[in-house]
Amino acid sequence: MAFGYGSLQCNRSDECMDLKERLEEVLKLMLLVWCRENKALTILNPENKNECDKTVVVHRESGEFGFRIHGSKPVVVSAIEPGTPAESSGLEVGDIVLSVNGVSVLDKSHSEVVKIAHAGSDTLTLEVARTCYALNTSNDEHTDNHGCYSGYLWKLSGYASGTMSNKWIRRWFCLKQNNCLYYYKTDSEKQPVGVVMLFEHDILTLNDDENGLYKPYRFVVQREDSVPLHLAADTEGARSRWVEVIGKAIHDSYVVDEFLDQTKRNLNLPPSNIEDPDCFGYLIKLGNQWKSWSRRFCVLKDACLYFYLDANASSAFGVAYLHGYRVQQSSSGSKKHAFEIIPPETGQKSYYFHAESETDKKRWITAVEYSIDKWLKVK
Repeated sequence: MAFGYGSLQCNRSDECMDLKERLEEVLKLMLLVWCRENKALTILNPENKNECDKTVVVHRESGEFGFRIHGSKPVVVSAIEPGTPAESSGLEVGDIVLSVNGVSVLDKSHSEVVKIAHAGSDTLTLEVARTCYALNTSNDEHTDNHGCYSGYLWKLSGYASGTMSNKWIRRWFCLKQNNCLYYYKTDSEKQPVGVVMLFEHDILTLNDDENGLYKPYRFVVQREDSVPLHLAADTEGARSRWVEVIGKAIHDSYVVDEFLDQTKRNLNLPPSNIEDPDCFGYLIKLGNQWKSWSRRFCVLKDACLYFYLDANASSAFGVAYLHGYRVQQSSSGSKKHAFEIIPPETGQKSYYFHAESETDKKRWITAVEYSIDKWLKVK
């Protein structure tokens, strides 16, 4: 029984990886053709510069620029850290990097682009092509058609790291029907920079100068074991409306939440009974309490990672909610094939794993990225 389960896993994952690699190659060719076409049109008609081309200047602060790239020939911006120079520069996830400090990198490998960037000064001038104009559909995932309520709010920056700077950043917030609060850089963005699942949260209004901070029309969304989300509206009426709708969403999440109900049911199921998992198999997990490594059977489903003692266990002994998290390879430590799953806010729990092979590590990283991204797009 266990052998058959493992064989199914292997065949299924190999086929998925092979298809994914082929699709990635097709997409890369499409993006290269698109970039070259836009560049040629710009040269032929300089006055009609394509609106998707953009020059971004990023200044290094505290030793970092604050963004990561992925892929090769071309490289694409894959992540932007909150509160860093990259975030304020206008750089966006999905941007194709055309040149770095005047050097064309469209045909450069990932390592070559990194080397060019590191060889420069503390300022990077990036020419990028904005893929949203080429790849986006007409569906807007954060319009009022798919959300309960949306609008601009001020978000306190740096609070999670303990630096009480009283720096507030304007963000577009969207409360959706799944009782989750998403926030974006602007109202035109497709990809959220964060999300808060409102189950077991509280919402409180605050005085303008409470806790050593000052901002009119403040309120906070918080849970006992997580970093609070400090927000502010532009008017008293706007604050009252946000407190009302978020409070209702919190109440509704207690009354009925299909996602959480399904998660609780999955906890009581053996791993083979979880329908349509995004990934499953053995991982070596770093324990939170004793800081020791243990081999666990894991099942990933809708950005929830269930932990089992082994593949034949009758139920899970724990679950990690990965909503808003991101995954990356881990180069620190002596463990091979390691990766980590990082929370959206400092102060929240990180998860550390290593796989049994390099192929298995890549399979898990791809699956976790897909599962989190798929969940974020739920309407």
